[in-house]
Amino acid sequence: MRLKKILKDLEVLKIQNFKNYNIKSITHISTDVEKNSIFVCIKGNNFDGNVFIEQAILSGAKCLITEEDINVGAQITVIKVKDVRIAMSIIAKNFYNKCCDKMKIVGIVGTAGKTTTSIIIANLLKVNDKNIGIIGTNGIYIGDIKLNNNFTTPDPLELHYIFYQMIMLGVKTVVMEISAQAIFYKKLYGIYLDICVFTNISEEHLDFFGSMEKYARCKMDYFNPSNMKECVVNVDDFFGMEIAYKTKVPCVSYAINEPANSFAIDIKTSINGTQFVANIIDDVVNINSKLVGQFNVYNLIAGMTVAKMLGIDIAKIKNTIDNLNCIEGRFNLFENKNKKVLVDFAHTPDSFEKTLSLVKTFVRGEIILIFGCVGYSNFEKRVEMGRIADKYSNIIIITTDNRGTTCFEKIAEDICQGIVDAKIFKIEDRVEAIKKGLELCKEDDILCILGKGAENFQMIENTRIKYSDIETVNKLLFEE
Repeated sequence: MRLKKILKDLEVLKIQNFKNYNIKSITHISTDVEKNSIFVCIKGNNFDGNVFIEQAILSGAKCLITEEDINVGAQITVIKVKDVRIAMSIIAKNFYNKCCDKMKIVGIVGTAGKTTTSIIIANLLKVNDKNIGIIGTNGIYIGDIKLNNNFTTPDPLELHYIFYQMIMLGVKTVVMEISAQAIFYKKLYGIYLDICVFTNISEEHLDFFGSMEKYARCKMDYFNPSNMKECVVNVDDFFGMEIAYKTKVPCVSYAINEPANSFAIDIKTSINGTQFVANIIDDVVNINSKLVGQFNVYNLIAGMTVAKMLGIDIAKIKNTIDNLNCIEGRFNLFENKNKKVLVDFAHTPDSFEKTLSLVKTFVRGEIILIFGCVGYSNFEKRVEMGRIADKYSNIIIITTDNRGTTCFEKIAEDICQGIVDAKIFKIEDRVEAIKKGLELCKEDDILCILGKGAENFQMIENTRIKYSDIETVNKLLFEE
C-alpha cells in the first residue's frame, strides 16, 4: 500500500523527505523491520524505539514515525507526530483497509467478568450467525478457528490484522475484551463500537496506574460518544452508576439490587448451576444456567441484554443460556478419586472474595487453596490476597503465578503477611504444588487452584513457558 494512503487522517507536525513508497509492512519492533517497511518509534517503559532507528534503516525501513526531531538520510521519510501511539492506531487501521469499520463490534470493559461476558455474548449471537469473532484473554476465535493471544487486547498492528483476517473469513460481528492498559495506550483509537458493556471496577493494576482513582478514571472516560454508539452498564457497581448518570452515550442499565432496564430476581445458586428470573428490557424468562454464582448472574444479564439489543429473540436467548456450558478456566469443577478440584481465573482481591465465599457455602470439609501473585503485583495486594485466602481456607499452598523477574520467596513472604490461621506450604513449582494439594485433599474437602484459569503459560524471568492448570489437573486427577 502506498505511504500516502497509509498516512490518511494522520495529524502530522512535520514531514521530511516524503516519497510515496509502496509499503510492505509496519512494525514498532526493530528486529521485525523488513525491506520497504514503516518503523514506529514507540517510547515504552523499558525501551525507546528512537534508539533503534539506525538498525531499522539498515534492515530496510523506508519511513519512520516519531515524536522527535531526527535527521536521517534523504531516502528515508520521517513523519513527526504529537502522539506516536495514536499515529500507530491510525496507520494500522488504514493499512488493513479499515476493516473494523465494516463489522459490528461489541466491547467489554471492566476488572472482572470480561471473558465470561464476551463468550456468553458470542454464543448468543451464534444463534443467528455461526461465524462470530472473539478477541480476549482465552484466545482469538474466528468462527471455529482458535488462535493464541498474548494480550487481552492486542496491539493496534496485530489487532487490525486480526480484523482483516476476520473480514476475509466472512466475520461480520466481533466481541472483544478491552483492557485498561489498552485504553491508556490508545490501542482502540479509531475503532467505533456498536455496543460497549461495563461490568465492574475493583482494585487491580495499581502497579501500572499508581492509584485506584487513575485506574477507574481510565475505564470510565472511555464511555463517550467518540468511542461507541450505545452502552450496557452495571449500575450495582459504584463506578457503573456514575457512568450511567454522566455518560452522553445512550445507556441501558443492568443490575440485581438497583432499579435497571435489565435485572434478575429469585436467584438460587448451587455448585451445579444457577436459577433465576430475568427481566431483559421488559422480556421476562426463567433461566436455569450451568454457570455458578451471583457474579455470573451479572455476566448473564449483561450478555442477554446485548443479544436482545442486537435483535436476538428472547426465546432463543433463554434456550442458549440454559444450554451454555461452563466457560473454560472460570469456575471449572473436576471430580475423581473422591477428590473435588476447582480451577478458576480469580486473581484480584475482589474475585478472590467472591469465589472463595461462594465455595465456602458448598464445601463440607476443608478448603485447600493454591495460588500465587504475579511478579509486578504490589506489596499491599499480596498481603490482601493472603488475608482473604486465610479468611476462607484451612490450608494455603503458595506457588508461582507469572512471577517474571521477581523472586518467588519475596512474593511468598509478602502473601504470608496476611495469613494468620491457615497452615502454609510454599512450593514454587506449580505442578508440585497441585500434587501436594491433591495429596492433602480428603473426600469432603475441595482443592481450589486460583489465578490462571485457562492461561496456557507461565512467565518466569523473561521467558514464556508452556503451562496449564487445566491440563495439569486432568493429568493428575484422571490419567495417573
